[in-house]
Amino acid sequence: MPEPAVVDTVVLRYFLFVARQDLLVALLGRPLMVPRVVFDPDEGDVSEVAMSELTRSIRFQRGAAADPGRLPAARARAATNADRLQAISEMHVRRDVQVVDLETDELELFARLTSIEGSRSLGLHFAIQPGEAACVALAVKRGWVLATDDQDALTALEALDPGHAYERIRRLLQRAAEAGLISQDEANDLHAGMRRLGFRDREVPFP
Repeated sequence: MPEPAVVDTVVLRYFLFVARQDLLVALLGRPLMVPRVVFDPDEGDVSEVAMSELTRSIRFQRGAAADPGRLPAARARAATNADRLQAISEMHVRRDVQVVDLETDELELFARLTSIEGSRSLGLHFAIQPGEAACVALAVKRGWVLATDDQDALTALEALDPGHAYERIRRLLQRAAEAGLISQDEANDLHAGMRRLGFRDREVPFP
């Protein structure tokens, strides 16, 4: 069996935004491993600073949808975005997503990755964000495939475990087309939809 994949906030967010999280499950295997800092189904009513990254994203979109200072079309888009992000809860219920807690050695690596000094020792200028750091720690310590589009996370991964397997959004869309799950045009359309919602990638899956 292939190794499980641990998926960060960016990858989850943009596949959820375009309502094609099914592609992630088909390509990376079920369940997708997600650290609790990325999504916590048990967090309840907590302050924003204590929220998981996806819950914070949902709250932002809900706020934008209710903002009277935004145009109606912008509020409608934000409401759609929030609903699509909320599908992470359904994925968890269906066990397409498994939430993972870090163990002691993983927490130690997480602390290193989220500190300026520790990040610099890996060739980085800034500390890695918590979600990406947790994913890198799980990937390195458990041998899981890392799904991320964060270049600093990939730099740290290569420094810690040269040649470690990883996936990026564009490559996942290419793989989906190569596997016949979508067409090349659909891959490009999904990629364009992600870019309209903030995903940064200058190249397209299929020129």
